[in-house]
Amino acid sequence: MNLPNTLTVARIFLTIPVFVFAALDQWRWALLVFLIGALTDYLDGFFARKLNQVTKSGKVLDQIADKVFVSSVMIALIPQIPAWLVALVVSRDGVVSAIRILAASGGIVIQANMWGKVKTVLQMSLITLLFFENAFAVRAQFIEALLVYLCAFFTFVSALIYVLQNRKVLGG
Repeated sequence: MNLPNTLTVARIFLTIPVFVFAALDQWRWALLVFLIGALTDYLDGFFARKLNQVTKSGKVLDQIADKVFVSSVMIALIPQIPAWLVALVVSRDGVVSAIRILAASGGIVIQANMWGKVKTVLQMSLITLLFFENAFAVRAQFIEALLVYLCAFFTFVSALIYVLQNRKVLGG
């Protein structure tokens, strides 16, 4: 397994300690491990391009890792993250995954697009803010509310764009 894919798999495994630290109210540890996981999301793509190690499996694995890492941590943060937002994120990811599976059955790999990347950055920013707030007993309610609604908006928009861009895969 190459370095980029190793970093991607590491992100999946980092989900476990982040989830456990959050459950145990060990917010500083949760924040630190989450930031390391978020950094792997940047580094896997960086090294894949830099080392010319972009692979089909890496493209798919990266998207799975993002979904597992972000969705699991968001679930751990209910009710700090509204359950409706978590349901929206999980539903969107299910729809996009179904599109990708259908495309893959026809030999097509659908990469993440700009809208999905913006969505992921916003989701990770919200999670980071909540861990920071819990770790240091501060509240940034306006920023928190803004991030919740930006996450919801870009989660919906990115799903809509994936559906529209891939109508042919869906038979439409």
